[in-house]
Amino acid sequence: MNSIACKMNRMRLLLLHLACLLAVAHVDAAAPQETPHAAPLSLENVAMADRYSRARDGLALVVVQDGRTLCNDHSGLPEDAPFRIYSGTKNFVAITCLIAAQNGLLSLDEPASLTLTEWRHDRRRGITIRQLLNQTSGLHPSADMIGDARDQMAAAIHARSIAAPGAQFHYGPANYQALGEILRRKLAKSDTSVEGYMHRVILDPLDIDVLAWAHDNAGQPLMHAGMQLTTGDWLKFGLFLLNRGTAGGRQLVQPHLFAQLFNGTTANPAYGLSFWLNRPEHGQQPMLDLQPAMDGEQLDAGGPRDIIAAEGTAKQRLYVIPSRDLVIVRFANGGRFSDQDFLSRLLTGKARPDTRTH
Repeated sequence: MNSIACKMNRMRLLLLHLACLLAVAHVDAAAPQETPHAAPLSLENVAMADRYSRARDGLALVVVQDGRTLCNDHSGLPEDAPFRIYSGTKNFVAITCLIAAQNGLLSLDEPASLTLTEWRHDRRRGITIRQLLNQTSGLHPSADMIGDARDQMAAAIHARSIAAPGAQFHYGPANYQALGEILRRKLAKSDTSVEGYMHRVILDPLDIDVLAWAHDNAGQPLMHAGMQLTTGDWLKFGLFLLNRGTAGGRQLVQPHLFAQLFNGTTANPAYGLSFWLNRPEHGQQPMLDLQPAMDGEQLDAGGPRDIIAAEGTAKQRLYVIPSRDLVIVRFANGGRFSDQDFLSRLLTGKARPDTRTH
C-alpha cells in the first residue's frame, strides 16, 4: 500500500512539473515579442546620398534611424532657421481632420455639402471630406488661379467641378482650402480658429513650433502650402508617423484612422490622404501630370513598399520608412532631384538615375 502511494505521489509531482512547464511555455509564446531592429544603414551610403542632395540644390539633410542621427547636414541653412515646406502643410491638415473625426466634429465620408451649403445644388453635393483629402473631389485643382484670390477659402468654395467625385485625381490647392473652410465653419460654433484647433490637437502635442504661416489677404491661413518649420520640427512629425500616430506615450490618432492615411485610390494608387506612397503608376493619368513635385513614376521602384513621403514645391521632402526605422528630412531650393536616385543611394549605395527627373 505504501509502495503504491509513493508511486502515486511521484506521478502527481511529475504531472505537476509537466503542467508548470506547459504553463511557462504558453506564457512565453503569448508574450509580446520585441520588434527586431532594422538593418543599420551604411554610413558610406548616407554620405553618398548627402553628396547627391547637396549637388542638387539641397540646403539641409537629416537622417535618423532607430533613434540615431546618421546625418545632420545644415551646410546650406542654419539648423534653427525655418523654411517653407509648401505642400507638406497638407499632411498636418489631414492629421487634423482625422483627429476631428475621432472627436466627432466630422466624418471622413460625410458629404462636404453638409457644411458647404453652396454645393448642394450641383454634382459637388456628392463630394466627401475623404475625396477632398485624397484629391479625387473633381474640383478644378487650382480653382481657376486660387493664388490670386483675396480669400482663398472662399475661392475654393466657388471652384467648379471638372469631373465626377471619385473619378479622377487632380492635385492642387483647392481641395485643402475647401477643407479649411469646412473646419472654419464647424469650429465657429465653439469660437475656435482653424489654426488654434490645429495647435491644440497636433502641433502642441508634438511640440512643433510653426515659426511662420502664410496667410491670404483676407487673413486666412494657407492650408495647402503655408507652414514654415525647422528641420527639427518636421522631423518630430516624421517620428510621430513612424510611431503610428503616437507621441510621448499618447495615441493621438486612433490606429484604424491612422491606417487610412496610406490607402491609395483607383484614380491614383500612389496618393493616400495627403501622403505619397511607393506604388507604381496604375492610375488613369501619368504621374508627372498628377503632381509636378514628383519625379519619375514612383518614389523608389524596387525599394521598400512602405515608403511614404510628404512632398513640397522646390523639392522639400519628408520620407518615413517604417521597415527601416527611418525618417529623412530634406530642405532644398529646387534643382533636378530624383526621389528614386536619392533613396537608392541611401538604401543600397547604388545610383539609379531617372531620365524623367525635372
